[in-house]
Formats: sequence, structure tokens, C-alpha cells
Amino acid sequence: MSQERIKQLLKLYADNAATKEEVKELFGFMKSGESDGQLEQIILRSVNEDPAFSLSQENWDQIWNKIHQEVITTHKKRVPLLFVKRYIAAASLLLIVSTAIFFMVHKKKERMPGIAANKEHKTDIKPGGVKAMLTLADGSVIILDTAKNGYVANQNNTKIIKLNTGLLSYKKEGKNEGKVLFNTITTPRGGQYKVELRDGTAVWLNAASSLIFPTAFVGKERRVELKGEAYFEVAKNAAMPFHVTTSNTEVTVLGTHFNIMSYAEEENISTTLLEGSINLTANGVTKNLQPGRQADVNRTTSNISEHNANIKQVMAWKNGEFRFKETGIKELMRQVGRWYDVDVEYQTTSTGQYFTASLPRMQNVSALLQMLELTGTVHFKIDNKKIVVLP
Repeated sequence: MSQERIKQLLKLYADNAATKEEVKELFGFMKSGESDGQLEQIILRSVNEDPAFSLSQENWDQIWNKIHQEVITTHKKRVPLLFVKRYIAAASLLLIVSTAIFFMVHKKKERMPGIAANKEHKTDIKPGGVKAMLTLADGSVIILDTAKNGYVANQNNTKIIKLNTGLLSYKKEGKNEGKVLFNTITTPRGGQYKVELRDGTAVWLNAASSLIFPTAFVGKERRVELKGEAYFEVAKNAAMPFHVTTSNTEVTVLGTHFNIMSYAEEENISTTLLEGSINLTANGVTKNLQPGRQADVNRTTSNISEHNANIKQVMAWKNGEFRFKETGIKELMRQVGRWYDVDVEYQTTSTGQYFTASLPRMQNVSALLQMLELTGTVHFKIDNKKIVVLP
């Protein structure tokens, strides 16, 4: 294969513009002995020709050696995958190279039948989308993904408006009268939604989540209850602290941006602060969290551990991505199950794989599984609404 053709295929793949035939051609070259030593020179030459990249040859050599060493590390069965980007940058090119090296190292390993190899499983599953259900104070239910844009309901002089796909807004229409009314917005597995509360606070709900909130905040505090995962941008109001309660934690803020992951099937309840300051309380213990930090509350012991957050990984779901870093196969597949609304069955006892990857969420599940299968360490079968993890 000519160098110009290789460069063309790499650019198309990094731009996410390659056809199936071009992807097959590229990876076929990567897995052939012809690619040994050639990709490095082509990519380094391309990068050096681009003035946007200022790394020295020495730095490139150091990065290259580090990637090569990471790829051949096996003590934790680490699985580097290609980060698919819509622009060509140094990281994209290096990760393409790391994928190529991975195939060079593993090209002699026999592939087992899976999504990419077994053609008899033709079913596929579409990604999740904008879906939610609103339950009003009187128990009536509105399916938001099928409701028309515009006026939805009125709750205690608060107008509920569906502004556009994926956004529900609560607007003041008059003075609050009578008792406080509570609404619940619920996303199913395979759904996500955004709601703007009457105080201006914006909440993005991930799949399989729910938020209970008053139609209007009164008194000396603002309080909501979360199940699942949500990202909050809380409107500032020093006179009315904002409280988010989960099954066994409470977060208190005045105005800030943070993410809470509180799925019942996960070991920890994780709170990540992006901006401002919050107090997190669990089992009578309160911690003050600063931006860039994450607190994990163990569901069994209620113990709190705090560490630097991987913000890109935490916020990937909101930004339309799956982002994994040393993520175990079972944790990874729980995310897949929630987004694609599928069950996962394990027909293997080998679950010690760890994956590092960034993949788009808005693609059919087969595309995601094929990328995982390219590592040669895991294989899948799609059986209607179930994904089977094979040996």
C-alpha cells in the first residue's frame, strides 16, 4: 500500500469519515506484516509537516515508546482502543498508531467468532435518545418525547413548557397558592432529558434516572431528590441553599456545577464538582468538595473517599460519549446496558479485562461492540434485546 493511501485512510478514519470498505482496508493493512515500522514514519512525518504540532522529535520518541510499552503490558489485561475524533490532532494520530501496534503484537492470536466475525447475528440495537416521562402532582403522566412543543400543564401558577426536543422548562405565571406541589421527571433506560426548574437551575438526566422536585421553591431552602445520574447547574441564591438527596447522601450548594451518579447497581455514589463549592454529607460525616474533586460514598459502609476527578470521563455521557479509563468489562457493560436498554449475560468467567477508550454514544451497539472486539480479548453476541459476553 502506498504511503499516500495510508495517510488518506488515517485522515478519513480520524475524521470519522471513512466508509466500511476504507476501515476494512486500513485495519487489514494494520494487521499485515507490511505495516511494521511504516506507520510510525508516515504519522511522524505528517505531524512534523503540520505547524499546529510543536513537539520535538525527542518528545515524539518518548511518547511513542510509552504507548508501545503500554500496549504490550499484560499484567492487568489493559486494552487501549482508538479514540475516534472528528479532527486530526496529535493524540488522535498516536492512538491510531497504538491501535496499529496492538494488532502487530496480537496479529497471531486466533480470533473467536463474535459481532465482527459471526455474520449470522444480523440484529442490531439503536442508541438511546431524548425520552422522558413527567408525573404531575395529581398522578397524571405526560410522555415528553411524544408531547408537542409548547404548553404542557400548569401546576400552582407555574407553567410547564416543552421548549424543544429534550428541554422542559418551569416558568412563573403568578403567585404561589396553596401547598407545595411535587413533580417527577423520569428517564427510561435508553433515554436522557433536560429540565429547567423554576429557580433557573438546569438539570440533565442520564438514562434510567429520576428527579423529584417542587413546581416552585418556597421557604428557606431548595430541595430535590435524585435516583440515577444527573448533572446540575444550580442557580445562585445565597438565601436558599440547594439540596440534592440520594439514597444515602446529601449535597448542599448555593450555586454551582456538579454531577451525581447514584445508580443502585453501582458500588459507590459519586459526586463530582466542576465549579463552585459543595458540602457532601453521608452517615453523619460532611466533606467540603472543591472544583476538580470527586467524592465516592460506598453504599455498604457509607465511607467517603475523595480524589481528583477525571472530568472528561465523568461528563462523557452528557457530551455524547462513552469514555473509559482502566474500566472493567462489567462496569463498562452496565453503562452500555443503561444506554441501549439491553440486558447483559456473561457466558464467560474471564471478566478481568480493563478498557481505555473514547467512543460515540450515538451509534448502534454493534459498532461499539466491534471496537471492543478489535482488542481480541472479548467477544459478543446480540440476541434480541440482550448482549451476550462470550469467552
